[in-house]
Amino acid sequence: MPHGPAYHFSPNEKPDILWEKTDGSWLGFWPREWPDLLGDAVLNVTDRYDWEVWQPDYRADQIYSKTLNTGIRHLLFPATDRVYRPGVRPVNGIYSEEIISRLKDIAGTYFILQLHGFRIPFYNEILKALGHVKKFPIFIIGHGTLKTPISEIFGLHKPLTYLCLAVEQMRLRNVLRHVDVISAPIVSSLRELRKVYDGRTIKLTMGCDFKFWVPVPSPDVKQSIHHKLNIDRNTMVFLTTGNFVNEKQFDKLIQTFSALTVRDDFFLIIAGHGDRANTDKLTTLIDKLSKGGKALLHPYVTGEELRDLYWASDLYVSASSTEGSSVAIMKAMACGLPILSTLVGETTDLMKKHGAGRFIPITNYFEWSKVIIDILERGTPPILDFKIAKEAYDWSSVASRFINLYDELSYPLDVKYKSISSDALPISR
Repeated sequence: MPHGPAYHFSPNEKPDILWEKTDGSWLGFWPREWPDLLGDAVLNVTDRYDWEVWQPDYRADQIYSKTLNTGIRHLLFPATDRVYRPGVRPVNGIYSEEIISRLKDIAGTYFILQLHGFRIPFYNEILKALGHVKKFPIFIIGHGTLKTPISEIFGLHKPLTYLCLAVEQMRLRNVLRHVDVISAPIVSSLRELRKVYDGRTIKLTMGCDFKFWVPVPSPDVKQSIHHKLNIDRNTMVFLTTGNFVNEKQFDKLIQTFSALTVRDDFFLIIAGHGDRANTDKLTTLIDKLSKGGKALLHPYVTGEELRDLYWASDLYVSASSTEGSSVAIMKAMACGLPILSTLVGETTDLMKKHGAGRFIPITNYFEWSKVIIDILERGTPPILDFKIAKEAYDWSSVASRFINLYDELSYPLDVKYKSISSDALPISR
């Protein structure tokens, strides 16, 4: 993984998996990271592979390990800050000498090294350290919208930035030659990769469980959730979810709905979490709507609590400025909700292809107001056919696509798969 546990997003919440240290401090992780969820989906389909998630953690003073009920072994490795130079300018980022050391120790065995993220300075160090000696395939999963340095160079920058991006482009191309395959969720990202990578690319997305994310069972269930959340039954409920980061544009969405306060036919739910600054900002922005009974800034929830929010809603909204393939939208599709989205991401491409959903420009906020008013007055947009959504995004289908790739990566080497999980690393308790 390219980052540690999101302690700063949940400062008052201890992780699901927790270790107490002798000095009274603690560390741990939440098994809801994409590598854990993807691993769970893969292991539900096949037993031919073992799965480990290696995560750097600033709080770790040794290697901590926990085998989950899913069969996944999640490890936390000691990490520090390091000054990198992907281009010319220095950039601070996470670094774990223990991860690189352990990879070197097992470099002569066979496994698939899967890196989650693109243009990660720490990954460049891994590729430089292992690229010439590896006897295993390396697979990079590109989440979100990928952008290469050479594409950024055509913008308006300070003189040094042009040199910085040119150097990063050269260095990135050099280390990526050690990578066997890179995936991206959208076609535009695959085209971007061609500017810096000559190897194999593949289009893959994450997914969700279509057996769990289902339409609301009955109007009575929906009404009971409305009652619990103090939502008037005569309003149209708009839901959006995610981390409180600028890319989600929750602030712009709140401002759009705040301009409609003369109306009494809508209710906005924003569910998620973020660092203190972004949480405080959204809390302040939504205050007037909340006091007027027209909005709710809901704490981060998962599982049935989150599904209740989908069941309470009439329309899902994604206002993101960038997305790879929105899993939040996938859940909305599984729950049978119509969708309003900015024109970003693979889920948007699928909806457009099949005449479903409605779309708004990324930054034309006046247009947002016009579209929302039109939906309030004329009704919600068409829903994507359930079978199409399930085939595209159910975890069983998504996992099968990944397994096909893993099998392809395994077969040419004609090497019996060797698990690195058995006593490869000490388990700290």
